[in-house]
Amino acid sequence: MRRHWRILAGLGAIAVALVVVPIGSIELGCPAVAVGTDASSPSPTPLEARRPEARTWLTYPEWHIVYSAESLGRYLGKGGQPSGYDYGADVAGFWRSYCAINRVAGDRPGAADAKQMIYVIGISFTVEMAVKAGWESTIGRVSEWLGGWHSPEDRYAARVQQRYGAFMHEVPWYGFDFVGALAGLWRTHGAWSIVRRPERRVALSAEYGIKAVYAKGIGALAAMQPDATTLVMTVHASSQAVAAVDPRLHPLATGNGRTRVSAPRYGQFTDLLVKQAEHRVVVESIAGNRTIFMTVLAPTPAVPSAALLAMPLGDRPGWSRYGVTLPVTALTARIATVRASGAMIEHVYDY
Repeated sequence: MRRHWRILAGLGAIAVALVVVPIGSIELGCPAVAVGTDASSPSPTPLEARRPEARTWLTYPEWHIVYSAESLGRYLGKGGQPSGYDYGADVAGFWRSYCAINRVAGDRPGAADAKQMIYVIGISFTVEMAVKAGWESTIGRVSEWLGGWHSPEDRYAARVQQRYGAFMHEVPWYGFDFVGALAGLWRTHGAWSIVRRPERRVALSAEYGIKAVYAKGIGALAAMQPDATTLVMTVHASSQAVAAVDPRLHPLATGNGRTRVSAPRYGQFTDLLVKQAEHRVVVESIAGNRTIFMTVLAPTPAVPSAALLAMPLGDRPGWSRYGVTLPVTALTARIATVRASGAMIEHVYDY
């Protein structure tokens, strides 16, 4: 009985550490810098269409998990050994980037709720990567040694991972069909292996099954406070010029050489900004804000020293991701400059 209590106490201590250590490290080691409110240029955006400016930075940690999923999918798709992926680097990148972002955004209006969600998903992500790394470096590595890592289940897992990464560009992770992924796993067929295929089915069944249950709970909570799928921005262009850029941009009102426009959020929004850059459309404000955060993929020597965050791309040697904060009015011009240099716009974070 005492042994059982010691085990429970140990598990409880680990659980507490998983919560206290990340939160304490960020709040104490990466303190937010107090900022004032700029009231010198009132926004033309209606109050109900405004979103907290802090979210442009605090949205990044969620996308870091998307990029991690995509990176793992590309790695597995190229035939990489699951045991050889650097899961720890993805976790370290999450917390390092959040440290930098908290210094900038952690004390801004509207940050508190977003930070709570970041800690929840960050701790969940850390646990998931730790469990996956632990399994792959032990049981998974043995099964790779005995049976290889090109089984039907391995190939299936790579395809699911790639779909999962692409899916999250438009829909939150908890909307992914993990139940369908689990069912498809057990329909894989091919030459049987007495080691690798059973081991993969056990590992992947546990992963998809646990995620299916967790996603259902998170989805139910999210449904209680659904987030908007569109936003409003003001651009220096006529309604006709806006409509000519892309049909997904819907003019709402025009006056004084400006047009208020409704646009979809998430991955589509970045694509639409790139198109506006091509048409040389200047954006005045987005969701009532005049400052925005953007990440770029570029050769490592080209990363500016003033970047808020910078990290090498594990699956693309010689390239790095860097994040910059810039005025909304300079956004489309910067996008055009970045693309002309051969770098890639990864994402513009839309609050």
